[in-house]
Amino acid sequence: MKRSGNTVLVTGGGTGIGLALVEILLKEGNEVIICGRTKATLDDAQKRFPTLKTFVVDLSNAEGREALKTEVNSRFPKLNVLINNAGIYSITDIMHPNYIATLESELATNLIAPVALIHLLMPILEKQYDATIVNVTSGYVFIPSVQSSAYSVTKIGLRAITQSLRFHFRKTSIRVVEVIPPAVDTQMNKGKKISLITTELFAQKVFKGLINGDDEIVVGVSKIGKLLSRIAPKFGFTKMNTDEKKQHIEREVRVDNL
Repeated sequence: MKRSGNTVLVTGGGTGIGLALVEILLKEGNEVIICGRTKATLDDAQKRFPTLKTFVVDLSNAEGREALKTEVNSRFPKLNVLINNAGIYSITDIMHPNYIATLESELATNLIAPVALIHLLMPILEKQYDATIVNVTSGYVFIPSVQSSAYSVTKIGLRAITQSLRFHFRKTSIRVVEVIPPAVDTQMNKGKKISLITTELFAQKVFKGLINGDDEIVVGVSKIGKLLSRIAPKFGFTKMNTDEKKQHIEREVRVDNL
């Protein structure tokens, strides 16, 4: 991805790591559009960054995605970077009565929505001289979380699709990038007694990886998870999930980045 002059759509760009990416993209001279389903959140982001373009939409349903496609087609025909960042994160026991509903909701938002959006926006992206698709997954793609198993499933699935897309487009000018965050200092990780990377530092590392042409951007302690998944997967899984259990976060929790 070139440093400046891009037209970038960031889903879930109104808060957290999405907003941190928006800030650095704007500072580097890019046109940035964000979307989300909470108007107040988008308005706050636009007040902070007046040149930011916003669009209220619920990506978990087909109607919302079609509306976004229409908006992009009419207003941003030079779109060349799509960052699939929006997501839902839940802490729910796998045998909880609401688990299936949680799984269906997270699959719709975290997995189906980004893939559907890629399909819908591909006619625009493939017209550009250089296009980049960025899918934000999680360190859980290496070591799944027992307490957030639904979230882990969606991110592991998105990783598989990202790798498939990269192979599919290998002989074209379209790049497909996976960003794999560690625990970042956002609402998602509020209350966790672990070391958190700031959203600003995370965004800097991601941006550097994008302009360097990296296909996989693994940040912070996610690198340790990747290593453990290769050399000691059972130990890594037991260690991480035991530590999570000790943090007393067994309660049902839902965090939206939409």
